[in-house]
Amino acid sequence: MMMLGGRKKKIENPYHQDNTFPNIPRILFISLIFGVPIISFLNRDYIEAALFGIKSEYALSSRSLHGPLSSQSSFSNDVDPNLKTMTFQFPDENEPRTFDAYVQPDVASFYKGNPPSTTIQEPRFKGLAGKFVNFSPDHLQLYWDDGREGMHIADLPPFQAAGTATFPVHRFFFSKRNGDKKEVVHRVHIQPHQNLYIHDAFEEGHAKVEDLTGELLELYNLQKKNLYFAKEYRKFTGRDWLSFYPATKKPIYKMWNADYFGQQHWVTTTETHFVLEPPEDLLTQMTHDEMFRDRIQHPDIRNLTEYRSKEPLLNMTMTVLSVSPRVFEVKSFLSQQEVDHIVHMATGMKLSLSTTSATDGKDATSNSKSRTSHNSWVGRARSPIMDSIYARAADLMRLDEALLRQRHKDEIPEIDHRSSNAEDLQLVHYARSEEYTAHHDFTYPPIHSRGQPARWSTLLLYLNQGMEGGDTCFPKYVNAETTGKLCVTPEIGKAVLFYDQLPDGNMDDFSQHAAEPVRKGEKWLINLWTWNPRFR
Repeated sequence: MMMLGGRKKKIENPYHQDNTFPNIPRILFISLIFGVPIISFLNRDYIEAALFGIKSEYALSSRSLHGPLSSQSSFSNDVDPNLKTMTFQFPDENEPRTFDAYVQPDVASFYKGNPPSTTIQEPRFKGLAGKFVNFSPDHLQLYWDDGREGMHIADLPPFQAAGTATFPVHRFFFSKRNGDKKEVVHRVHIQPHQNLYIHDAFEEGHAKVEDLTGELLELYNLQKKNLYFAKEYRKFTGRDWLSFYPATKKPIYKMWNADYFGQQHWVTTTETHFVLEPPEDLLTQMTHDEMFRDRIQHPDIRNLTEYRSKEPLLNMTMTVLSVSPRVFEVKSFLSQQEVDHIVHMATGMKLSLSTTSATDGKDATSNSKSRTSHNSWVGRARSPIMDSIYARAADLMRLDEALLRQRHKDEIPEIDHRSSNAEDLQLVHYARSEEYTAHHDFTYPPIHSRGQPARWSTLLLYLNQGMEGGDTCFPKYVNAETTGKLCVTPEIGKAVLFYDQLPDGNMDDFSQHAAEPVRKGEKWLINLWTWNPRFR
């Protein structure tokens, strides 16, 4: 059991990592001497790092290593080989359009061409994301049909959508108010492998297009195009389109490849571990100017260096646990001292009942039994240690760290807002028997929400270990071996990164995940949600 409060002891760094990366200069030399193309597996950034004498053998285009980033290297997505050109044409247009759609590769490639089977195993878990579209000019409500009065899920303004995690046995209904009574206008029975459900008032004879004017007509045309695109997208990819066309674009960030199970990526950062506890007077709240000064004006000076590990760089190894969804494990992302600091900040903080993400991205207190943990929020500016953890997370995800804080007006001018693209770190505590059933982290923003902002990635950081239960599980992961779920056991300091979106901007239904019940002990973790293209 983790002890909270009290005096924290100074510790030596238990996370010292020997340099186990390949010796790239030696590989380059051997390749040149023997004429063997053995460096083909290295990308350009890695080779540049070796040639220009960067101490870490594997480097990324990160501000902490290379100075300020150009817009091209910062915000252009890597060319994913599984993005295929889809051609389609709207009935009212004369020219066809194209879209780079993500098409899942053959499962054999997940095993580097040597799969235990050539067939994808159908998961025992049948849950899925349900997206419900109100294609009508009426303001409706969405209810889960519980056999009684119905459980309210979401309000549905005209031509808008909402969603929830669901199962094929579930039934829902769209209704509108008629005085104090519900008037059911459409019923839905969830089907396997179908995410999208539409109440089409025009097809059902409840509305006429010629009666629409102004904003309602505009919304009708926008949603009509999106739903037409969704049909073409499903025919081309086999997946339902859960985003909104054409407002949704490819993510503005680079995404790590997950080509096969066990694949590894190596990342370096100057944000090394804290191994000693700085005095309290050095752990005060930071200002935006201080974070800007430390990172931009003095990029070669690490804050509070004397309390960090002696190594000039921290090597982080990312291991692919799942290809679809893309899930990565990073051991020793946090040091014990950093874990203690995070939890110590939580002592004396009032922990409120956990909240689940509403359809518009706003958090609303939930009385649902699906989530029984408690949480609180910790901002980047809370202390220099928290600032360092955020910056390290940015390097891990190949982001400019300035995207995870309030920015000065001249920083990253190609981004048209100055606020952080991430939420504050969420500290979560699970006591015995508490859990969070299978859910998705993404949301369905309103049609007119600029850029269609939604959660893009989830970074989980475990703060303790040794409990029974409490695994993070992905019950829909694609594989050719088992119908069971992929589960990650908490370990102190370990990070798990997964993407909530696909490389083409669609929401990834397979990213559904659960926090298993804690059977004995307790569980502490902290998570970071990064949004694309902006936070709300």
